[in-house]
Formats: sequence, C-alpha cells, structure tokens
Amino acid sequence: MKYLLADVLVYNDEDGSISVVDAPDVEPQVLTATANGIMKMLVNHHGNVVEREAFLREVWDARGLQGSNNSLNQYISILRKILASQVPEAAFIITVPKMGFMMSADIAVHPLPDEPERVESGKTTRRFQPELLFCGGLTILAIALCVWMFVIKHNQQHAEMHLLTHIGECPVYTFSPLADVFHNKAIALAKTIQRDGNVPCLKKSIFYLHIQNTLFYGHEGRLVLSQCSLTKANKASACRTLYYYDW
Repeated sequence: MKYLLADVLVYNDEDGSISVVDAPDVEPQVLTATANGIMKMLVNHHGNVVEREAFLREVWDARGLQGSNNSLNQYISILRKILASQVPEAAFIITVPKMGFMMSADIAVHPLPDEPERVESGKTTRRFQPELLFCGGLTILAIALCVWMFVIKHNQQHAEMHLLTHIGECPVYTFSPLADVFHNKAIALAKTIQRDGNVPCLKKSIFYLHIQNTLFYGHEGRLVLSQCSLTKANKASACRTLYYYDW
C-alpha cells in the first residue's frame, strides 16, 4: 500500500521506499526492514499513540529478533532524520513520554491507488467545507491517552496540558499553549463545533482541543475537539471526538 504523507512524500509500506512527489530525479529513500516495520505501524495508527511494547512485539519479536527501548529510540531517530531531510518544516513523529510514539495528527496521511493521480500546481480550488465526523476507536484512543497523561502526570513537560476556557463547567485544554492573540478565535471555534456537534458538558468530563495554527490566519486547517468522561481514578474514558475541516 502506498500513502501520501504531508501532501509531499509517497511512502510504500511494501518496499519501505519514501519518495518526493513530482521529483523523478531524486532517488527515493529506502528503509531497512526494521525501520519500515516501525514506519508502517506509525502510518497505520496515524494520530494514535503506539506503545513501546507494541513496537517491540510486532517489529522485533514477530521476526524472531530481540529488541530494546534503546534500539527502538535509535530507529525512531533514524526515521526522523530521513523525514526531516525531505520535509524539514514538518514534525512527523511525536514522542509521548512514558508511553510510545505517534504519527502526528497534523500530518495528512492519505492512501493512494495503484496509480496515484498527479496534482497540478497552481490550479487548486479553495473551498470552505466544515464537517462533523465521529472518529473510530483509534482516534478516540489517541485523544483519551493525551488526556490521561494530563490527569496522571501534571508535571510532565511534554504531556503538559493548557487550560483554554470552560464550556459550562467543563474545562477545555490544549496540548500546547496558544498565543494570547489566538485565544478568542480558538474559544469561538471550540464552542461552535461543540454546539453544532451537540456534545454537552457532562458531569466529571473535560474537553481536549487540537487546532492547526493555519486556521488563525484564514487558511485551510483542521480542528479536533474531544469530550472525555473521567473515571473515579481520574482516567479519561468514553471519549467522543469531532473533526472540523476547512480546506
């Protein structure tokens, strides 16, 4: 299966090749079997955290090899360097402390047909198309894990959540801080998608908001709002997630 990553790279999970779109003169990068196994899991679980144990089990144990956290870290570093060499401005792989790694939800991932269609530059038609979709289990799990990290590890630097506002009595958190100038826009978008999606503030529940900065500048982007209930142990569960697209 071939995938289009970040609208720039074509990744083939069968041979582990990564090539640049419309750049026939550039030799594709070819991953080793181990690196390709990791990359394939990240792409197949796009936007969802893949635990370290899953990588070790599927990439090493299943092939009769012995893996370790150190070897996994080394291969993740290799993948990051390869991807950064092709698209320096994009952060493809995100580290989730104490848990594992994930292919960033900000990175667009699209399966390609056997003969990918060519995209003509300079002929893109802009349109505004808001959509509300209920995500499957993988996306819900990703959001739930992010919220779980906030509740359990407030002082983890990389898992720190930032309070944006409240919807009713429910707090709305972002995974990264927003500039003050963007707060009102982010709050308005969060409340709009919450109202249109009919997701109420439930007792002992919180909201998690992920918003692409491009939306603040009037460009295309994506917004994700997840409402999660908290268990007695303050763990997120029963999450409901809404997507908002503008492109």
